[in-house]
Amino acid sequence: MPAGTVIKGATKGFNQAEKAAMHITKFIMGVLLLGGLALLGWMVWQVGITDLIASCQVVGFWIAPYFLLEIIPDFLHTAAWAACFQEPQRRLSLWQLYVIRLAGSAINQVTPTATLGGEVVKVLLLGPLLPRTQAMAAVVIDKASTALAQTCYLAFGLLYAMGHLPLPGELQLALGLSISMVLLGLLGFIAFQRYGLLSQLVYHLSRLPFAQTRLQQLSQRLAPLDAQLVGYYTAHPWRFGGSFLLHFVGFIAAGFKTYVLLRLLLGTQAPGWSEAMLVAVVVAALDQMCFFVPARLGTLEGTRVLVLSTVGITQAVGLAFGLMARLDSLFWSGIGLLTYALCTRQTFLARSIRPRILQRSQ
Repeated sequence: MPAGTVIKGATKGFNQAEKAAMHITKFIMGVLLLGGLALLGWMVWQVGITDLIASCQVVGFWIAPYFLLEIIPDFLHTAAWAACFQEPQRRLSLWQLYVIRLAGSAINQVTPTATLGGEVVKVLLLGPLLPRTQAMAAVVIDKASTALAQTCYLAFGLLYAMGHLPLPGELQLALGLSISMVLLGLLGFIAFQRYGLLSQLVYHLSRLPFAQTRLQQLSQRLAPLDAQLVGYYTAHPWRFGGSFLLHFVGFIAAGFKTYVLLRLLLGTQAPGWSEAMLVAVVVAALDQMCFFVPARLGTLEGTRVLVLSTVGITQAVGLAFGLMARLDSLFWSGIGLLTYALCTRQTFLARSIRPRILQRSQ
């Protein structure tokens, strides 16, 4: 049989398998979405709609200032991302990066892509402002910095939580193993970036008997990215540390929102600062474990009911807390999606940099 026929047949079979995998993925996402919706409906029925409404009404108009608190951690995370650009590329303003990050975060919230879909969007939106390779390098470095800061935040918080919250032993073991494995993987990923090993890894994978051509092409495309990454870590080793610290403080600021919302719901009977931060850490860890559920429907509310019940808070208040967090997520996701729609019109970001370009050219 001619070699061309064999290659064509293999390619056709690979494409058919890829389409089948897409259909299976869509089916699984649909099942998870329905399962999350059923879980949410069951919790509302279990708590009782009257008690739930009464708990939510306590917050009142204070829900608007609560939503706006998100600006603080968002600004810190944006400043951390700014530290991930090399010196010649730091002409981008914090406003531009904030807008792009807002759009990417919205995509992460509404898609079950383990926060990867939003990173692709960031690269695309940086396209009119930077060469593609430089944009990819800044996003990859920031992703590593964000993940490392979040993992350390969760690790410190969970170590403290295990000694102060009556969490089930199985849950403690699962959380501990998850954090340890993620931390080891992140350190390895950063080492690969530092020494420019990503393209070499893909090249060695191309020797395996599947998708060899695609992997070889990917290896060639990753080589310029490796060069950018090595250049950043070599020339600016302390800047990555600054990005890490800003992200870490950003996660603490996000945890402060838990304390504020509990105060709004329970008043003087709310848990103290330390207990609220423990709740925030455990909830954040559980949210990461449920990333595969579309929009975290049902799991977002369920994890909060579960964790708050361990500190003696009723299910009605716990579910109200979860629904307030859901509204907060929907509010910022809506703004982020609107921002994304504006950003895709290239004139939006192009106008914001045109005065700077003209100023530099004079």
